[in-house]
This record gives sequence, structure tokens and C-alpha cells, in this order.
Amino acid sequence: MKLNKNLITFLGIGLIILLVLGFLTFYCIGPFGAKVVYQFTSGDKDKLSILKGAQPSEGIKNNATNTLTIPEQTIRKNIATLNLTLLSQKIGGVWVNLKFKGDPQELKIGVKGSLKDPYLYKPLYNRILEDLNGIKIDNGFLFWQKVKKYKDLSEFSKDSSSPSGKLTAIYFIDPMDIAVINPSSQKSEQLFSVSTPLRGTNTMYIKVDRTPFILNISKQDLNMYKGPDPLSVEIYKESDKIYQKTIPDDGIIEASNISMQPQKINIRIDTLELGIYKVLLTDQSRKSDVLISKIETNQLNFIFFSPVTFLGSSSANFWTNSTNITLRTGRTLQTIKIDDKSNLNMDTLGKTFVYDLQNQKQLDIYPKAAVGLQVKTAIHKLTIPKSDLTIKGDGYFAISKDSFFNPDPFNSIDLTSVTDTSSVDYIVANYQKVKKDGDWNIAQVYFDPKDINIDGDKLYFSLDLPGLSQAGGEITISSLEMTVNKPGWFNSANNNSINTSTPVATVTKTSEGFLSRIVNFFKNLWPFKSTTHSANSGQGKTELTNTPTPTPIPTLKDKLKISVQNGGGAAGIAAKYADLFKTEGFNNVESGNSPSDIKNASISYNKAQEGELESTLSQIETILNNDYKTVNRITTADKDKINIILGELPKPTPAASPTATIKR
Repeated sequence: MKLNKNLITFLGIGLIILLVLGFLTFYCIGPFGAKVVYQFTSGDKDKLSILKGAQPSEGIKNNATNTLTIPEQTIRKNIATLNLTLLSQKIGGVWVNLKFKGDPQELKIGVKGSLKDPYLYKPLYNRILEDLNGIKIDNGFLFWQKVKKYKDLSEFSKDSSSPSGKLTAIYFIDPMDIAVINPSSQKSEQLFSVSTPLRGTNTMYIKVDRTPFILNISKQDLNMYKGPDPLSVEIYKESDKIYQKTIPDDGIIEASNISMQPQKINIRIDTLELGIYKVLLTDQSRKSDVLISKIETNQLNFIFFSPVTFLGSSSANFWTNSTNITLRTGRTLQTIKIDDKSNLNMDTLGKTFVYDLQNQKQLDIYPKAAVGLQVKTAIHKLTIPKSDLTIKGDGYFAISKDSFFNPDPFNSIDLTSVTDTSSVDYIVANYQKVKKDGDWNIAQVYFDPKDINIDGDKLYFSLDLPGLSQAGGEITISSLEMTVNKPGWFNSANNNSINTSTPVATVTKTSEGFLSRIVNFFKNLWPFKSTTHSANSGQGKTELTNTPTPTPIPTLKDKLKISVQNGGGAAGIAAKYADLFKTEGFNNVESGNSPSDIKNASISYNKAQEGELESTLSQIETILNNDYKTVNRITTADKDKINIILGELPKPTPAASPTATIKR
């Protein structure tokens, strides 16, 4: 049968179009997933991608005679930053590989997917940990002990009496996680009920070692003030929120003092991982108009983080491991019994009373926070005969003695505050020691995609070396590589497993966008091709076409001049925040000292630019909120200029910390 030539031509053209579309889909979209490699070093001087905060360095290879190469970058600042344009908002994991030379005190990498979020940090290098001998690795954690007593970390974590009077330094690990490294569980649905009424917002910690997890919360609106009285219930595992629900208002929003029937929320999670969880009960009314009337759970151990406000019709007992407490009564005079033997006579309304539980005596003022280790082993009983009392302390509180537990039994401190390992007894760290290649260190970290909130098309990275510039040090980077897994259409972006195998499609990130790739693909089909230059980046090639570079349009961050001045704050705080603003993309930042001292912080800007600057001012305030909770706005600055003065921080109200503070 003779085929029509037009039909053959039509089918041929159609087949070519299908092949082209299939290739573009495979290459540009990656339907089966892709590994996108971003590289920031090159053996070609003209193609070297410079990190913000770094500079190129020249060196002669050891095995060379007169060959000068420029494959490296030197960092002498505390922070170097970069950002990457993603193929997709959905990612399947982020790997960072760094090859560097030098001996900084600490080197960590931070990542975030939104300018509004703080960086999520992981360690690349720590001098103290690299120099340690006798390290054991257990459950993925590094464990060191000054005097060998335990076979491994698992044995250490099981011995609740081990840390008494000892000091444990931790690094990138929550101390609560140490206590549950080897948890054992049992099935039980027997509920334990606590009916001591608590007013307003409260924070609980629950040690989950029974399955399923059951928690019932009953709340009652006091209706003493006008407005709705909802109560939000949130459950966290470290920083991950695993549950949230709100108990609504009871329907009465007037200040009627009418008490309706309590409202109840029942929580049941059958497959909750064992460990310690934070339960945040947030009173969303205007003036603490919510009463938590009853708590039921099948877990034996649960405690409260101060402050705790008791509001009941009968007496109540509280147990605490605090060393010092403050008590403030509202409208009721009463005498508090301490450990069934000492009395604290609260004889003045509205007065704050301070009591030293260790020495069983009343104090005039709350003592200054002790420097270093405070071992809290004693449990004290507080008997409160009447209602309307707020208690704060430097420990935790329980409504039942049997329910009390210490979420940090290891008396932990942050390793970054340690200068000499002889001052600590144990070290537990979520850290992987670097590999050696001659004088070079090779470090790798992995970021789970579920921990990164991406609200655009970029990932932001911050390479932090605390104290490097102050010590006059530097590091030299030979290679820095970010690998981002793009999940395929049939894969979940939240797959938590680390897959190091080569994906079906491998994509090397180029400077071209999606549309540019399509245009260039069809241009390459044309026999007269334009000249291209290939920059070898170590793995794969990046094609750079000879196209004119467009003139960049100055952004608001480019034209703004930001002056950060120290007006009574800690030494070096102006330089610290100047670096932070540079990290966030502000390109014209200077630091210095203010001629006058102030309290808190202030931002001065031009009144006529208030609308234009609103989002920028909000971003600056968010950054300043790392230290300053109060930031005042002043409209006295010149156009396109923002003056920031960092004053004296208010003295903090003494309070216990639920977890060890780790800067990340």
C-alpha cells in the first residue's frame, strides 16, 4: 500500500514535536525527580562565584612548579551568605558539602525558605568536639565523658541518678531528647484527673511513655470582661507543631460573670512517638478570662512551666524544684505553708513576695541568676489555702507530687559557653566529625524538607563563624556545594528518609530560567549556533551564552542607608546587628556608637516614606526582636535613611528556661 507523502511528513513532524516536548518535560520539569546541584567554586578565575562576605584567594598547588590557581575563597568575616533559585517549591531534601581549611572555633550553616523566618542551623565544624578523644557514637549522637563510667550514651540516659551534681554540655540537641533515647512504653488508657483550676495561659510538659496518647482539657469562661474567650491548644515536639485546635467561646461575650457549663476537648493520638512534648494552652481572651477547670491524661508525668495562676474555691498543693519563687496575690490575704513547716505570710494586697526555698527564708528582692550550674534536686511542697495567687520560679511546678519529673535531669549547659572541657563531666552533641583530606576538612550536613518553610522560589543560606573576625582568623573554602532533591510527580516532598542514590534525572542548575532553556533548546536545533563558554565547576558544566548583561534595577534595600549605633547596649552589639542586616540583603549598612544612651531600641525613618518602608520596618523589627522586645519608631531621619539605636536591655524577670538555650 502506497502511503501518502503528506501523511508521512505530518507524522514525522508530529513525532519530532512529541520527542521535543518529552525531552523538555524530562529536562525542565523532572517528572521522576531530579537532583539539582548548585556550586559556588570554579577553577576558572573569570567564572568564580563569590560568596557574599568572602573574597577570592590565590594559592600555588603543592605539586605544581609555577602554576597559579584561583579555585578558593577566603572568609574573614563572621557571616557569609548566599541564596539559590529553586526549580520547585517542593523539595525532597537539602545536602550541604563544604571543603575548607582553617581552625575556627565554630562553623555552622543556616537555611531558610522565607525572609520572615529565622535560619535553621546545623553544625559543620566545632573545634572542641574535633579535639576530643574517647568519643562514642550512639543513636546518632556524639557522647563524651571526662571519667569513664558508662558504656555508652544509652546507658547514661537510663541512669536518672547519674547527673546529680554533674554538668553535661549539649550541642545542637534538646536535653529532653537525651532522657528518652531508649524509651519503653506500655499500653494504658487509665486516666489521671487533676481538678486544680488554673487561670489564663499555661505551658505544660508531658512525658509520653504510654500508648495511645490521651489528653482531655476542660475550660470555663469566667465572663468577667467583655469579649470572646477562646482557648487554643497546641502540642509541640521540640519546634514541630503536631496538633492544634481551639475551644471556642461559650457564647457569652458580655461582662456578665455568668458561668456556663465547662467546654471540653478530647485529644487521642494512637501513634505518637515516645518522648517529651510541650502543650501550650493559650488564653486568647482580652484579660485572662479563661479558667482551665480540669485536665485528664493517661500519662503519669506532667509539669507546668511558670507562671502558674491558681484560682479555685478550696485549698491546693503545688510541688516545685525551684530554688527561689515569687508569689503575688490579687484580692486575698493568706499564709502559704512551705514544706509543711515554714510559713510565708502574704499580708499586703498587690505585693510580690520572694522566698528562698533552699534556705527556707523570705527575701526582700529576687536574687540575681547564678552563673554556671544550679543543681535542682530537692522537691518542695507549697500549700495554698485560698484562691487568686500567681507563682513564678526558676524550676517547674506540678499539681501532684507523683506527676513531677525533671525534663532536664542532666543539668545541661550549651557547649558554646564552654572554653575548657575540664569544667564539664559529659558532652552530648548532634554532630558528625569532619573528614580529612590532607590539610582540608570535608563536612556535610542534611536538612529535612519538613523543617523548611518555602514561600517563594529561593533558599537562603548563612555560613556563620562566630567570633572569627574578632579573633583575626580566616578560613579558606575549596568547594561549597548545595544539592537539592526535587521530588518527582509520584514522590512525596516530605519523605524523611535520606536517599543518596542518583535520581532518575540529574539536573545541573544554570543561570537560565525555564523559558530561556526552551528558547535555547530550539536555537540549538538551528545549524548556525552562537558561541558559548563552558565553566567547569567540578561536576557537570554550566553553559553561559554571550548575551548582554541587563542593568540591574536598584531595589529599596540597595538605596537605603542603614546606620546601626550602640546607645547603651552590650559591647559589639551594633556590629553584630549590622552583620545580621547585611545577611538579610541590606547592602548599605554601617555601625558605630551613639552619642547618647537609651533604653530598649529605636528605629528612625523619614515620615514621608512611611508607607513605602512599612514592610522593611517590620522586617527590621523582627530582626531586632532577637534581643529587644520593645522597639520604638521615630520619624526624624532623612529620606532613604534608617537610623537604629540599640540601647540597654531591660533587666529580665527571673524565670526558668524549659530547655537549654542553643543559638542556631
